[in-house]
Amino acid sequence: MAKRTGLTAKSIDQTIRANLTRLRKPGVLTVRPGYEITKHQLTGKQAIVATVHTKRGDVPKSDLLPGKIGSIPVDVREATPHQRLRAQDPAAAELTQTYGRPETREPNWPFEREMPSGQLLDSPQSNTQKLLAFRKANQPGTARAAASHAAKNQINYTPPADVVLDPVTVTTTITAHVSPDAGLVTLQNFLQATQQSLVIGMYDFTSGTILRAFETDLSGQKTLQMVLDNPAPNPTRDQTDTQTVDELQQSLGARAQIARALVRSDPFASDWIFPYAYHIKVIVRDGSAFWLSSGNLNNSNQPDLSHPPQTEDRDWHVIIEEAGLAKTFAALLNNDFNVALQHQATGPNGVALARAVADAHAKLAAQANPAPPPPPATARNASSGVAAQVFDSVSVTITPIMTPDKLPGSNQGQYLTNIVKLISGAQQKLYIQLQYIESSSGSGAYNDLLRAIADRVSAGVDVKLIESLQYGEKWAEKMKAAGVDLTANINLQPDVHNKGFVVDSSVVVVSSQNFSPAGIEQNRDAGVIIESTEIAQYFEAVFLSDWTSRSQPFAPAAAGSRGSSKATAPTRRKQPAKAAKRPTKPRARSRAAA
Repeated sequence: MAKRTGLTAKSIDQTIRANLTRLRKPGVLTVRPGYEITKHQLTGKQAIVATVHTKRGDVPKSDLLPGKIGSIPVDVREATPHQRLRAQDPAAAELTQTYGRPETREPNWPFEREMPSGQLLDSPQSNTQKLLAFRKANQPGTARAAASHAAKNQINYTPPADVVLDPVTVTTTITAHVSPDAGLVTLQNFLQATQQSLVIGMYDFTSGTILRAFETDLSGQKTLQMVLDNPAPNPTRDQTDTQTVDELQQSLGARAQIARALVRSDPFASDWIFPYAYHIKVIVRDGSAFWLSSGNLNNSNQPDLSHPPQTEDRDWHVIIEEAGLAKTFAALLNNDFNVALQHQATGPNGVALARAVADAHAKLAAQANPAPPPPPATARNASSGVAAQVFDSVSVTITPIMTPDKLPGSNQGQYLTNIVKLISGAQQKLYIQLQYIESSSGSGAYNDLLRAIADRVSAGVDVKLIESLQYGEKWAEKMKAAGVDLTANINLQPDVHNKGFVVDSSVVVVSSQNFSPAGIEQNRDAGVIIESTEIAQYFEAVFLSDWTSRSQPFAPAAAGSRGSSKATAPTRRKQPAKAAKRPTKPRARSRAAA
């Protein structure tokens, strides 16, 4: 496709401003410059992106948006719940972003304009900003919650003095497994083997099945120590994180020591270390083995295959039975726990803040379209998918990778330094599967990470990137217009929560770090780099099965151009922007790895 010339976000915005009357149709919420996406695939055309409240098939001809304005396509998209809520109650919408999950953050789009006024969304003259001020003035709970977040005191993260995050070469037993196929059953077996204690750092714990396993497996004098975040409610939850804490404290009594994570948005923390999330997923058992995962203790990350939920996420997990590494992770978690205990919020203010945040999230949930009816649930077991594999007495080199830890005597991030070095050393293959990749800011450490991937593309390495269809698409579109563009190497797959990758079929990373500035530098996250051909190839087989059978290219390229960072998509004629029926989202199913 010939490269389009003369179009910039600013020039498209000029076209928008000159044609506001044609774009001012019933149900249109916003318009902005962007890129055309058809059936979840980037066509390569710059476009006017029009967000409508709801797509319908019975729109009168007079209310239809134009298919294009001049040579610029008009890409009509159905609003997200956040966009709908922002149009009605921008204060509540802002609160859900402030106190939301990292993956639900919305990109900021330059030149995005509200309709019907045509004002820039962030302009003081826009109806959005006027309504935001009015709502804050008349919703004191919402205003206090926003003010509390802004005023909360930051304290510095200080790691335990005796912890060294160096590579270790050991002979050990490692159990590799993935969700949805064998995540829950393997975790349950791990918990059942507890003899003395569990020490945990966790983002989300809302599975009733796993909660019951804790209560059963921590009988007698066994103890639990946990630091737990308090994220926005998971849609597949059996109970909230707060209810999990209450039940564990009731059933285990003094044997359960639980602290709420020092996250800025957590109403149970009086001060904060981590700006967005205590995003770690680590369980240390009896000080001698540990489970580490990209997935939380919830129903979508650890689905029960006998009663499968509507959403079953792809996640990777490992169990490593090595006392030295278990001691390292336990020391980090103990430090998190001891610091958190000194900064727990008490009293009615925390309760009122939690209620205001919960109310805002309830308003957001009310803006979602009804989920399509799921296919009939079919009970199955791990044998129907990718079975867990135990690598007994395997010789490996393992490097713990932690955020926000720094290299000794340096301001360089320990995770970022190790990962950039690993990526830069890829000679043949670089396979990465992530929930999302935020668009580059154009500079800084995060840009260095994306640039390292782009350099491997330019060097002819086989670079494959899988992102979640639900969360990756919005950032992949923005990537096309800002910073490092990797869209030619991206496939989108439904229900991906993973944060792992394989390098040259010989090294695998299992971690909780999302590819975002906060994920690689600021949040509490944990992972391991495992140098083992056997284990790397286990996860590589799963990745390649997902690539070929569960995902589709975000930017389909002409034959022979796939894999080039400069590849362009073929021209595809956009149908007129007629409202369409809401598509049914494809649902990921368990399949054996190829």
